[in-house]
Amino acid sequence: MVEAFRRPFAQVGATPYAWPFDGRWFAGDTALLLLGFQQGTIQALSAGPALAAAVALAATARQEGIVVMATRRGSPRSASSVADRRKSMGDVVPAAGSSQWQLAPEFGAFGDEVRFDHRGDNAFFGTDLELELKARGIRNLLIAGLPTDGLVHASQRAANDMGFECLAVSDACWGTDRARHQAQLRITTFGKGLFGAVADSTQVREALLGT
Repeated sequence: MVEAFRRPFAQVGATPYAWPFDGRWFAGDTALLLLGFQQGTIQALSAGPALAAAVALAATARQEGIVVMATRRGSPRSASSVADRRKSMGDVVPAAGSSQWQLAPEFGAFGDEVRFDHRGDNAFFGTDLELELKARGIRNLLIAGLPTDGLVHASQRAANDMGFECLAVSDACWGTDRARHQAQLRITTFGKGLFGAVADSTQVREALLGT
């Protein structure tokens, strides 16, 4: 069991470099972050295809022993100028505690896996997400979520600053529109991977399964 936990995975043929940069990743040092896959957000962004890709990736990650962590972004039930501004940009943030704020049931029960709740675009701000990852010895992050232009990009940039090696899973993310989604993925790869790398879920799953 310990040997399986430490079995090295193949590098992912990501853009703009093979990920992770040093070729070192296995179940024990990797986590899959599912950011903002909430019922209201999925509906508002028509993000069904991204959800399906993320669900399949989560199943493979769990099968290979990778911890899966999820975050829920929520606005206060009272009036919020920030939530109003986000809504005007096409990014609807569900009210915390509402049915629309709940994670998509397609991911199933999280068991002893971890969920974090936050209000802003950066899932690390005001949460113990960084502490939890480092306590588990995580250094590599697979990142999927909604929207790409906001929660995903802000969280990945923060994670990069914290020293995590990040991979945005392109088809397991979706933006407030296609152009913004694509633009944020391009920004991720700016400067030969300044904020990390990008690959699709098929590439990631093939590396995990050795196919």
